[in-house]
Amino acid sequence: MFDCMEIRLTPDQQARLAALAASAGRSPDEVVQEALTLWQSRQAQRHHAKHKPAAAAARIRELRKGNVLPDGETVKLAGL
Repeated sequence: MFDCMEIRLTPDQQARLAALAASAGRSPDEVVQEALTLWQSRQAQRHHAKHKPAAAAARIRELRKGNVLPDGETVKLAGL
């Protein structure tokens, strides 16, 4: 869809991105592309998880117990 997209980062974000890219031995563009791909994958997982009644029920049970799960994580219950 897009051949090129401009993203404006603060100087601090630019420095952190450059350091991360350098430590990974990759270009900043590659790091941003990978981050976007990972974000899209997680968004898709969250979307699908929201539509599964068993996953929603498991999350509600855990929250009632006081156990907070990371976003996108569910508890797999035996027999469900």
